[in-house]
Amino acid sequence: MVVQVIIGLVFLYLTYRGIRRVSHHISSVVQERTDGDLFQYLKGNYLDCSKAKVLFNWQEPAEVGSTVSFKVKFYYCNMVPYSIRKEDNVMTQISVGTSQNVPFVEEYVTDGDDVDCLQVSFTVRVSATYYISLQRNGVHLAGSPFKKIFQPGPLSPAHTRLVRCGHVATTSLTVTQGQSHVIKIDARDEYNNDCSPNLHKKHFDEAFKFRLYRTMHPDLAVAYVWEIANNKGNKRLEFELTVFENGYFKALLDYRGQPLKHGSFSVISLTDNEAAEVKTNMSKRNLYYECRLLRRESPQDMKTANTCTDVQHDGSNQSWKSGKDNTDGPKSRKTSSISKNHKKVYCYITPRQLIIKEYLMLLIPIRIASFRVSPSTEICLEANNEEVMTINDGTQPQIMLSCPRRNVLLATFHSILYGNAGCSNSFEEKVENFYKELLAHHQITNADIRNRPKIALKISRTDLLNTTMQSTRSFSSADWRKYFQITFKGEEGIDWGGLNKEWNFLLCQELFSCPTDECELFQRFKSDPQALTLPSPTSQSGMKLKHFDLAGKLVGKCLFESALGGQHKRQVSARFARSFLAQLIGMPVSYAHFESDDPSLYTSKILYTLKSDDVEELEMTFTEEVYQKHSNVPKVHDLMYNGSKTLVTNSNKKRYLNLMAQFRLCTSIKPEIDAFVKGLTSIVPDHLLSVFDENELELVMCGSSEISADDMKKHCTTSYEDPYFTKVRFSFCDAVN
Repeated sequence: MVVQVIIGLVFLYLTYRGIRRVSHHISSVVQERTDGDLFQYLKGNYLDCSKAKVLFNWQEPAEVGSTVSFKVKFYYCNMVPYSIRKEDNVMTQISVGTSQNVPFVEEYVTDGDDVDCLQVSFTVRVSATYYISLQRNGVHLAGSPFKKIFQPGPLSPAHTRLVRCGHVATTSLTVTQGQSHVIKIDARDEYNNDCSPNLHKKHFDEAFKFRLYRTMHPDLAVAYVWEIANNKGNKRLEFELTVFENGYFKALLDYRGQPLKHGSFSVISLTDNEAAEVKTNMSKRNLYYECRLLRRESPQDMKTANTCTDVQHDGSNQSWKSGKDNTDGPKSRKTSSISKNHKKVYCYITPRQLIIKEYLMLLIPIRIASFRVSPSTEICLEANNEEVMTINDGTQPQIMLSCPRRNVLLATFHSILYGNAGCSNSFEEKVENFYKELLAHHQITNADIRNRPKIALKISRTDLLNTTMQSTRSFSSADWRKYFQITFKGEEGIDWGGLNKEWNFLLCQELFSCPTDECELFQRFKSDPQALTLPSPTSQSGMKLKHFDLAGKLVGKCLFESALGGQHKRQVSARFARSFLAQLIGMPVSYAHFESDDPSLYTSKILYTLKSDDVEELEMTFTEEVYQKHSNVPKVHDLMYNGSKTLVTNSNKKRYLNLMAQFRLCTSIKPEIDAFVKGLTSIVPDHLLSVFDENELELVMCGSSEISADDMKKHCTTSYEDPYFTKVRFSFCDAVN
């Protein structure tokens, strides 16, 4: 009897606790949804997010390129339409893939039932999977997150290009007679999305057109076959070409009547013996060909960078840019009869340079000119003569030569240039090959990296530049490749990597963040801290060339440290001018560099001069005024012989602007640039740098300056955050992104 009573009491107690817990839960739910009104709760007059409906205004699969929107209709629990308000704290997030957020616009609009609903609009430019998340108070709406796929648009000829290696477009293609050669086609839509997977065979047969023709006789047929197919393995377009004749030809590939980007290119078809010769040339150290020197012009005499012309597909004249060519052959090789009266010279080719020499009395070599083996060196092939070529890099006198083995020489150049780039298929592969070749140049192995020698440096924070100069003034190139163990004077600490990084960062700021009272090594054309920097003339800055040598060695050391990888990686804390970076890799300087280096001058003078219908009214001459430091009296420099007496006209205004750029960006600071390059190349060989263009070189040296909003959002912590602040924080990250 007692046991039964106890069991009954326990049952009543548990029932009471359960009813109380259910009552408390119902009370909290009623309080949250209807502000405590139980009657309204029982009628279902409260917002129920699980009954919300999302209406998308596009059909799938949709293409990129338009602004799309969707509406979200909300309902009470009893399915009566609910007018949504901003105070309801509905949070929207649209992301591409798993990271990048997409900006969007929210509006509260009235639909046909006179009920306010949420309308979200966003513009689609990236072809990918979009994830649309809709939440209220941390709870997803019905069906959220939504997964929507947007496909790339139709192929755009202006954005689609032929690719030979990495980011280098195919301007000259070398093939072997009778053998097929494949080139990748980087198919892109108007917004630069990869559209290769969406192209089918009907696009290849109906839309692509290809023509191969002779330079001297464009109407004379050439025996060749071609095909464009979609590689099922990597889902990429490939252009396959087989030429059954040897010689030099021009090619044009277009899509629906519009030429592709870099779709006009040269084709050099070699015989089997010539192809074998080119392959052998790659391993030769003393590679040369006998030529005849036809003409040598100075840059001041050139109206354009290229003076040789080829016949274009429509019969017009066009200058064809190509890389340098190389061949070897005996000195007894005969030359064409049209050039026997011209000086005999020899064209030597190395992995770094193309050198033109002549021999006095067949014994004494005299160097006529040398050009870097880099994409900046151009060789124009004469259309009316199968032996004539013009070599030009835009900064020194161009050379016109006649060479009987011109095509083999040109093919060898492209092979060397392609090999210098590591036969890379992307920028990342190009950087990886650069690091690999840099370590191989210094014979660094994995064991050497693990057991890297160290040098202790004691540096003063208050006199960072001078104490660094004093500590490293006797260092050899091998010493600069060692690990610098930094100790700051008056401070206790052991350098486990942090002090070295801090020294590297502070020294970069001291050298490149211009100007300060102590250091004016680099200058900006405007006072904006984000402006690009380039060397200051030592005559005005008071600095010495040894400071530029130190700056170059510091940059070279950062590149070498990055090649070691891991915790050794270092980057240069600077933003260099494009003209300065171009000169580091041997590329010419032109007035176009002012657009990034000095935007105010480009807008006020360069564009005005180019667009002016009558430049003579401005009464400008081929001179440049230079103001010395602490002096209001300018010094006038002639940009050419008798420049002060030569007026700028419509016919020579581009020449004037190029000469002005050459003086401002190159000639006036040439000793400083030479000293910087000397320090840089003491650690990093110049031929390794020449595989990059100026934009790629900045990425390798300085890294990317982009702010990752996703990383910021991922590592953001707050002590308290309500739904409205969460929405503001996500909107802020979207705006930054």
